[in-house]
Amino acid sequence: MSNAKAVDQMVSLFDRWKKDPKAKFDRGLSKFKDVFSQLVDLRRWGPEDRVRETGLIERWQETLDIVGDFQSSVRVEIELWYRNDRGQRQTSEREIRAIVADCGGKVVNRAKIEEIGYHALLADLPRQQVEAVVQSGPQAIRLLMAEDVMFVSPFEPMGVKAVPSFPGSGRSFSSAVLKDDKPRIALLDGVPFQNHDALTGRLNIDDPEDLESSYPLAARSHGTAMASLIIHGDLSAPENPLDRKVYVRPIMCHEEHPSGQYVERVSPDTLFVDLLHRAVRRLFVGESERLPVAPSVRIINLSIGDRGRPFVRRMSPVGRLVDWLALEYNVLFIISAGNHAAPVSIPAEAALDRETARVAALQAVHASQIVRGVLPPGDAMNAVTVGAVHADDAPEPSESSNIWDLSRLGNPALYSATGPGVGRSIKPDIYHVGGRRLFVRPIMQSVLRSDVDLCPAKTTRTGPGLRVAAPSESGSSNRTIFECGTSHATALVTREASLLFDLLEARSRDRYVPPLPDAMFHPLIVRALLAHACSWGDWQKELSPDLGITSDQRRYLTPLLGYGRFRPDMARSAVSRAVVVAGNFIGLDECHSYDLPLPQSIRNKAEWRRIVITLAYWAPATSGLKRYRAAKVYFRAPDLELVQGERVDAYYHAVQRGSLQHEVIDGSKVIAFRDNETFPVHVECMRDGQRRGKVDPIRYALVVSIETAAETSVTVHDEVRAGLLRLRTQAEARQHSRVRNR
Repeated sequence: MSNAKAVDQMVSLFDRWKKDPKAKFDRGLSKFKDVFSQLVDLRRWGPEDRVRETGLIERWQETLDIVGDFQSSVRVEIELWYRNDRGQRQTSEREIRAIVADCGGKVVNRAKIEEIGYHALLADLPRQQVEAVVQSGPQAIRLLMAEDVMFVSPFEPMGVKAVPSFPGSGRSFSSAVLKDDKPRIALLDGVPFQNHDALTGRLNIDDPEDLESSYPLAARSHGTAMASLIIHGDLSAPENPLDRKVYVRPIMCHEEHPSGQYVERVSPDTLFVDLLHRAVRRLFVGESERLPVAPSVRIINLSIGDRGRPFVRRMSPVGRLVDWLALEYNVLFIISAGNHAAPVSIPAEAALDRETARVAALQAVHASQIVRGVLPPGDAMNAVTVGAVHADDAPEPSESSNIWDLSRLGNPALYSATGPGVGRSIKPDIYHVGGRRLFVRPIMQSVLRSDVDLCPAKTTRTGPGLRVAAPSESGSSNRTIFECGTSHATALVTREASLLFDLLEARSRDRYVPPLPDAMFHPLIVRALLAHACSWGDWQKELSPDLGITSDQRRYLTPLLGYGRFRPDMARSAVSRAVVVAGNFIGLDECHSYDLPLPQSIRNKAEWRRIVITLAYWAPATSGLKRYRAAKVYFRAPDLELVQGERVDAYYHAVQRGSLQHEVIDGSKVIAFRDNETFPVHVECMRDGQRRGKVDPIRYALVVSIETAAETSVTVHDEVRAGLLRLRTQAEARQHSRVRNR
């Protein structure tokens, strides 16, 4: 029986059951009555399904309310059901083009990416179509009734507002001294001010669309800031600049609003999925029969997000693309979670003092998680998605009764998007310094309203925030300003990722260090190391009382906190800590076992210790709407009794739902174990969303560490290293014995 006939029969059975639950079904079909009793409805994919999660009707209502008759058309993204047969794809597209043309619209662009099952059209529809849907529902127009259409989404190009030009502070920068011209980092962003003193000689700009020639200097804000943070870090506390050039591919153009303010955004005539696909292929494969432009790239920074499409349940098309690109080209994507910059609404009575307003603002953000979700492409499972921490190295602002700081220093920023990700996986993955955002104290009316809005204060000139390089219309080449956002946190994480690559490559050349996994595993090892250096710290203790969450309800905090705050010092060094890394490929139904030698110096001591296990892999994806991962790799529940510890931080059921598993085990009870005892970690692979067919071996990286307080032991690293050498020697001896016995 064909799928279409099976669907028809199932719908018919459900209709019969609704009319008479006791109706007699044919032999073998009675079991479906139990299924039907659990359903609200069973029907074919229809007009409501094509718009329910896209927010199309709500956006169109807003368009009519705000713009009215002044806008003659609206732009939409029409995602078609992907047909494997080329002829069927062409027929589907031809029919949808005809429907668009018949209603007076036009198709602006198209895209087809076979590897992720993506087929879409960018189209303009006349205002009459909008009015019909708003007034009569999605069944009112042919486009939303067409069976070839999967989703129709409102289209708004990803973009950011450029910072207004005003006199900023200047500072001096040293000349670029580079050890390698081959870039490791690719920044896909707006056009930067490459002649800024902070960036001169440090960028490799690849601009095939020649966007730079028409890009006003004052509009080159975002790309300049991102490049500055990647190369130098926060200029309030600058570190040594990176010693490689950064590859920059401009993917945004500029628009000037009537107010004179610039906006940087992706071209409105382009589907971003297609643009990103072409940009990454240009790096590693080349285009138009030309050679790859930057095959040395190992990290891709994406610090923009789709504000009109916060993650709800379904992986976005651009998220699917990022997951496939990471797997296909073995490249690490570091992506911003996204900012929600709208004013925070709190009860008016809570705005009478700063502390009450702080708690109310936190509760308001937590209660509105459903509309403050991660912005695509930050929903990508195989990427490191970065949220922002309310912190920076800027000087403390002068006290003012009109300006409020409504977050505890070091806590997640109120503007940062929250999780979860697809399948309730952990997103954002990690949090890093994004800059402090202050708020204007609301002016209380004589008659209190039910709610008041907390609006961000303008601190670009004086801080706080992250200090970044900025363009200047006056011709200055050393202007700096203060900014904040998840984009900025992402740029700083990108910088830290490059430093970790430096560390891995230096260790690989050191003949006195045990051999590290091959360089093909380095992108995944760095991904694992970034998460490995994260923890909640005091977040649970500080936030739980304000949110009314008890200590045993970590699952409610996990979407808000991810794996916690990234600690660069933990990632780069190992004081009173031993860190072990591994990389391999694993096939379906295989199990790989690893042993971490337990140091003798912690035996029989009732003192604090921590074991951290982090697993990262490139998850293959399915084209289905429900189960996203084709297969999953995971490590089994660790042996808590052996180390007398307990899981802390992220909820343990959530950590296996993505492609980055990170577990923290703390203990302080007396731990007793035999000489040469090891802590086992078992990595396994099994099917997930893909029930049949071949699944290629999956590449993964594993990082395990054991840490103690400095006063407990200073020899942990040496003890674990010696234990690993002993295990290696024993394994080689067993191998030689087997060879001789043959």
